[in-house]
Amino acid sequence: METTTNTTETKKIKPTKNSIRIPGLPEADINKFLNIALNNKKYSIPGLLLVIIIFVMIIGSLSTSNIDVPTYVVKKDNFLVSITESGEIIAQNSVSISTPRVRGNIKIVYLIPQGSVVKAGDTVVQFDPTEAIASVKDAEAKLELSLSNREKLLANHKSQVTSSESNLRSAELTFELSKLNLEQMKFEAEVKQQEARLQHKKNELAFLKAKQDVESQKIVQKSELSNLDIEVQQRRSELERYKRDLEVLTLTAPTGGLVVYETNWGTGRKFALGDSPWGGSPILSLPDLSQMQSITYVNEVDVSKVRSGQKVIVKLDAFQDSSFTGKISSVASLGKIKDNNSSIKVFEITVDILAQSEILKPGMTTSNRIVINEIPNVLFVPQEAVFEKVDKKLVYIKNGSGFDERIVEIGEKSENYVVIKKGLNIGDEVALRDPTINIEKTSGSEGSSQSVEMPS
Repeated sequence: METTTNTTETKKIKPTKNSIRIPGLPEADINKFLNIALNNKKYSIPGLLLVIIIFVMIIGSLSTSNIDVPTYVVKKDNFLVSITESGEIIAQNSVSISTPRVRGNIKIVYLIPQGSVVKAGDTVVQFDPTEAIASVKDAEAKLELSLSNREKLLANHKSQVTSSESNLRSAELTFELSKLNLEQMKFEAEVKQQEARLQHKKNELAFLKAKQDVESQKIVQKSELSNLDIEVQQRRSELERYKRDLEVLTLTAPTGGLVVYETNWGTGRKFALGDSPWGGSPILSLPDLSQMQSITYVNEVDVSKVRSGQKVIVKLDAFQDSSFTGKISSVASLGKIKDNNSSIKVFEITVDILAQSEILKPGMTTSNRIVINEIPNVLFVPQEAVFEKVDKKLVYIKNGSGFDERIVEIGEKSENYVVIKKGLNIGDEVALRDPTINIEKTSGSEGSSQSVEMPS
């Protein structure tokens, strides 16, 4: 075992040649009592022996106060300079399920319990479908009406085409007959020939008009049918939209995971049955439990010591015996106010947890020990083991039933421990309170020795 040679001053806590010290009793009173007992000639030898026995018993009973002094066994190990902040577990990757964007008001009528483990395709949220069903039925009725109007229009068009084509054919035949009649009038009087020519011209115009009417009617009918087809398509699209709205009122899990409710910013609490969220509002998330993080915040005074890549020891408040190694993945560039009642600014720190465990759940609170510096192979003790007297740093080393006072030189400090550069050896047992000060036993204390070991 490697030891460190002490070059500092060691002082034994014991009475001087002409005095006796008893913790808890003034030295002057003790010496006065002894001088009276030993110098008073009125006492006989048996009386002196009785006084001495009683005095020894008092000393013995008082000296047991040292037994109640808690101690710490000095060891050599790696010393961590760290900052400890509380945080919260989140998943590095998470699938969010949001409120569908539909027309009208929607209300949650089913919400899977938080903490449930779901598979892909499981129903997680159901909204009230009453209004959506009514909209679908209304859209279906409108579509049926439009389709009926289209059928009626087609029938009318067919009738109109038949009539127009009949008129055209009749005008064409009349026109052809007038042609023949005009040929026969060549040998008739001029007046009759002129009358035949005029009638032929009239028949020609009637034929051309009938022909033009048929063409115009086709254009009008095409336009009317096109307009009605557009209406039908609109009705179909509207029906499809309402059907989709009805379908999306049932939300299913796109992937497996653990159900975690999101906050309803309208009420300031987690979503619950009966809530009417806005379209697009996240209702719940399905975190990937294979990659977890802890989000914590560091005071603006300490943020300059923190950087990406630093080691972090993460402990769960709910499982004090648990410990996970983490690494800082990001440090926020901008600070924010800690809370409404404080002007202190903090910076968000993201810690990647480099392990998987079933006990890691989103929302759990953590204690994050950020390792700022690691000094290898040094001696260190709890800060309460080091005392300052007359501008000197000293410790009390246990020696049998008493303690030796020893001056030490300290180095780096962490939250609870301090490095000892000089003055101690491995295996020394140091007091965690000043043994020269008598502390009355409380009703619950026992006269048993206490020892503090360095946490692993």
